[in-house]
Amino acid sequence: MLPLLVPAIVMAADSAVFLQYHHVSDKTPAVTSISPAMFKQHLDYLDKNDFNVAPIESITRAIQNGQPVPDKTVVITFDDAYKNIYENAFPILKEKGWPFTIFVSTQPVDRGFGKFLTWKQIQEMSRAGATIANHTISHPHMPEKKSGESDQAWLQRSKKDITDTEERIKEKTGQSIKMLAWPFGETDPALRKMIKEMGYIGFGQQSGAIGPLSDFTRLPRYPMSGNYTDMGGFRTKVNSRPLPVTRQEPDTAIIDPKELMPPLILTLANGQYQKKQLNCYVSGQGKVELEWLDKEKTRFRTQAKSPLPVGRSRYNCTAPSMDGRHYYWFSHQWLRFTKDGKAID
Repeated sequence: MLPLLVPAIVMAADSAVFLQYHHVSDKTPAVTSISPAMFKQHLDYLDKNDFNVAPIESITRAIQNGQPVPDKTVVITFDDAYKNIYENAFPILKEKGWPFTIFVSTQPVDRGFGKFLTWKQIQEMSRAGATIANHTISHPHMPEKKSGESDQAWLQRSKKDITDTEERIKEKTGQSIKMLAWPFGETDPALRKMIKEMGYIGFGQQSGAIGPLSDFTRLPRYPMSGNYTDMGGFRTKVNSRPLPVTRQEPDTAIIDPKELMPPLILTLANGQYQKKQLNCYVSGQGKVELEWLDKEKTRFRTQAKSPLPVGRSRYNCTAPSMDGRHYYWFSHQWLRFTKDGKAID
């Protein structure tokens, strides 16, 4: 029988899975919540199956720079700084000695809103190894412009929001890693260009693993709340790989009001995935058709079957690995404004 030390051998990989949680409570809105019991099941699965739970900064920078990371690496993140993170998640994470990240919107913390963390709690978790990162001041719909606002004024306002948040986090915790979780996962090319110039990495709320071909202004994370917390789906996602997308058309999330069934064209690099079993799905519409646009099957087009609703929608494309042990995954989030140019929660 092999000695127990053998599983400690760590294989190198070039990708990792990032998980996104909000509330850890069975008393909060289900759509943004996971129960404490299910959260513990998630962590116990990672523990029992020898996953490498790692800090966000070192793993993100390593992948961005083309450096290897340990196989089966997972990064745990929380958005919005809810108090139940401290009450229900932190004790389990602390017991396991695992790092995690909280993307903090500073205004509700500064104002002492009851359901949010206090700076004292955030500082305690920071001292215990938590990374504290940027989620803007007040969690706005960032692609939304104010009435009569110019593009320049909108970008200046957005830049100030991010900068002021980063300064406040540094003042209260000493941390400034320049990583931003887009509120609602919403962004657009101008905002993404802006944060890249500011030296920030951006995270969205679309599903998928992160690899060297990922867009580091809108990195995917698997949402873990509502209907997406069951263990079957969790196992599939934490063992997934990034579908190697080298180009996507269009490059924006914003839906043209004249094209409410927006086509998405993806160009793929070769990899250890089964092209014949590549499938795409649309939020609320299920499986949709895809059309290969070249003989080599490196470029394909997919599209919704009916108009996407106001708000956020996603196209997800997945393919099983050659050995059938993993899924390769890519997701694109769309945003449709109301007729008066507003985003909705």
